[in-house]
Amino acid sequence: MEAIIVIILIMADQWTKGLSERLIGSGDPLTVIPGFFEISYLKNTGAAWSMFANQSWGLVLLSVLSSVVLFALLWWLRKASDPRVKTVLILLAAGSAGNLIDRLRIGAVTDFLSFTFGTYAFPTFNVADSLITIGAFLLIFFSLKDKHFLNVLLGEHERTITSLEDERHET
Repeated sequence: MEAIIVIILIMADQWTKGLSERLIGSGDPLTVIPGFFEISYLKNTGAAWSMFANQSWGLVLLSVLSSVVLFALLWWLRKASDPRVKTVLILLAAGSAGNLIDRLRIGAVTDFLSFTFGTYAFPTFNVADSLITIGAFLLIFFSLKDKHFLNVLLGEHERTITSLEDERHET
């Protein structure tokens, strides 16, 4: 079931990116809420907030790192049983995969959601970025709420319970 959810989230990300490209393309942004929200079409060749943009080694490095992170997330997801862990891993994996697909397909990540708060223009982002941000927020929230959450996430919770049970049987 988790794989289906990841695939649906990736499809939603790719669909919205394609929609922004078809509707906006190289044209002017579409104003949704004047002075606050626009839909635009940007190709980000770097990482978050265009870090390493227009550097060929940066694209290779980001693609390799994204692939490693994605495979690690999917490996942990396969072993996860806690619903909180599954939620975090699904969001992080889908977001990572959505942006990795862009990097491999067009050599850049498509960003299209633009928000302005007074005089501050928030960096333009996409659905995959939102999934990663929500997943990271939940990871931090669950970790602060439950001091054992990271152990559960990394699969050490079951080993800890098993070793405690073994110790009880030995005494």
